[in-house]
Amino acid sequence: MKPCDKIEAGNVSPEAERLFDQCVKVFLLKGYEACTLDDIGKAAGCSGDCVKEHFSSKQELAAAAMRWYYIKYSRHMRTEMAMHQDIYSAMEAVLFAFIEISCDQVHANKGLFVRTFIDISNVDDFVKESFKELQDDWEHQVLDKFKQCQLELKDDADIEVLAHYFLTVIEGLYEMIKYGTPCDLMYKVAIESLGVLELHMKNGQPKKKKGSKKKSK
Repeated sequence: MKPCDKIEAGNVSPEAERLFDQCVKVFLLKGYEACTLDDIGKAAGCSGDCVKEHFSSKQELAAAAMRWYYIKYSRHMRTEMAMHQDIYSAMEAVLFAFIEISCDQVHANKGLFVRTFIDISNVDDFVKESFKELQDDWEHQVLDKFKQCQLELKDDADIEVLAHYFLTVIEGLYEMIKYGTPCDLMYKVAIESLGVLELHMKNGQPKKKKGSKKKSK
């Protein structure tokens, strides 16, 4: 099984994940344009030749690492969204899961990883195309959930706007967490953002979720 196949299956070895972690750090320390596969291999504790057995270029490695992190960190969010049939509970679960994942990333000193890949995508067309595919996939996931729940909305013409509103909220939460905003405050922000969705719903927030609040870790 090729490394990319393993990534698609949601499974890579600890050695591969260490390589992905180290490639991001090398990109940050040496600069994306200046670093080489040999630099990345050395940082990961293996030879450049070993890295080249699986990746023909740093562009391919960067795209693989980005895809791995996307699958690893989005899996929980997608599972949470799928578990809830109503749109309010689904978006609440997605926001809470995202905050938890982002806070864990920051605490593990991985808070800059996602932003690094986005920055690289602005200067490398190969990585940019890979990033766009992942971004489109997540956008479609959220849009599809709103479409599934369109009967809950006062006007189904609001579907696209609401889906992109929550995509924007998620991006904003990430930025605030990255800059050190307390996670407890971010949960409160998430709850406030759900008020916008409630205004567009026929019956508002589900009774069973009234007063729902994420427990502090």
